[in-house]
Amino acid sequence: MQGEPENIAVTLLEHVDCGVVHLDAAGVVAFVNRKAEEMLQVDRAEVLGRRLDMLPLRTPIYRVLSENSCDGAVEVTINGHIILTRCTTIQGENGSRGELYELRDITEDKKERRQREEFVAMMTHDLKSPLTVIMGYLQALSGEMPNKMDPSLHLLVREMDKSAAKMLSMIDDVLDAYRLEVGLLQIDRHPCDVRGLLEGCCRDGEREAAVHGSYFLSEICEGIPTLILDSKQVGRVFANLIGNAVKFTPRRGTICVNVEMSDGFLQVQVSDTGIGIAPDEVPRIFNKYFRASGAQGFKGTGLGLTISKAIVEAHGGTISVESTAGKGSCFSVLLPLSPDKPAFMR
Repeated sequence: MQGEPENIAVTLLEHVDCGVVHLDAAGVVAFVNRKAEEMLQVDRAEVLGRRLDMLPLRTPIYRVLSENSCDGAVEVTINGHIILTRCTTIQGENGSRGELYELRDITEDKKERRQREEFVAMMTHDLKSPLTVIMGYLQALSGEMPNKMDPSLHLLVREMDKSAAKMLSMIDDVLDAYRLEVGLLQIDRHPCDVRGLLEGCCRDGEREAAVHGSYFLSEICEGIPTLILDSKQVGRVFANLIGNAVKFTPRRGTICVNVEMSDGFLQVQVSDTGIGIAPDEVPRIFNKYFRASGAQGFKGTGLGLTISKAIVEAHGGTISVESTAGKGSCFSVLLPLSPDKPAFMR
């Protein structure tokens, strides 16, 4: 009966969808499953019981097993296929040690990723290029040639320019969502005047709120030190939260931005008296492409909060929300005043 668990384990390893090779403590090939045979193009009967250093040097199995993949996964190209190799050190009941190699063919995954990268690059280029030209002409009309244009067209040009800027922002959201997915979202830290950054976002929010017929209040504490962060990305977070508060707050509603320092952290709260979020939807509000049921009919990609969360967490901070459907929401961003003190350690 002692052999039964071992036989079951061997049977399971024969049917897993990845290659498995086991080297015992003496460096002898003790096991090769069917998938590994296919991937390494080897007859296991020819290698079982042989030491690794006795295998032919140019064979795929020697190349894979001789890689140092214990510290991290290693990619090896074999006959046009990319094999991801990962090694785990195992210890037997008698104290002997061995190595278990896991092999996965990631050729198609790499191909699909490359195709996605090419598509995203092409899409953003093809969409942003004509949009940038349009915005350039609109800014020329409103800035350099106002006297040559009928006054009745000034408002139309400003609205067109605003809409073009929103479209450009949506394209950037799609691009950054992809960068986030593949781990390429970049954070460029440098000394930043956070108070000035917040004041600029609040001025923009106040103007937007006036257009929507809402009240805008802000209270920013004194003495905020210069922080080392990516001002463009962090400013994008504040602008997104304030923009959402304005967008989802009806006429005569109130948007409030409160900034204070406490226990080595900067806390920025953006609250509103808008449509709010249903209790069962709050846990998903930062999910990619998720939009609350109350937000139907409002323009948006469903990516802003996802990207904001990634940016805040990349700075060692946290972002959270408290909301009541029909009464409003309060988003809180917590950023460490020192990069050595991440907010999640609070």
